[in-house]
Amino acid sequence: MTNTSLRERFKMSERQRSQISLVIKNTLEAGRIKLKDPDNISTKFVEYIPYWG
Repeated sequence: MTNTSLRERFKMSERQRSQISLVIKNTLEAGRIKLKDPDNISTKFVEYIPYWG
């Protein structure tokens, strides 16, 4: 999952990118998702996977 893929899933516009970023941040802090590649330093191309993945 990425910011873009989640926006597409929820049918949200590019202007709502910050709202999706907040959802991702809160979900990451809650431990429900994790970074796909923890060594990736780019915030633009970060991907997430379910915590059980």
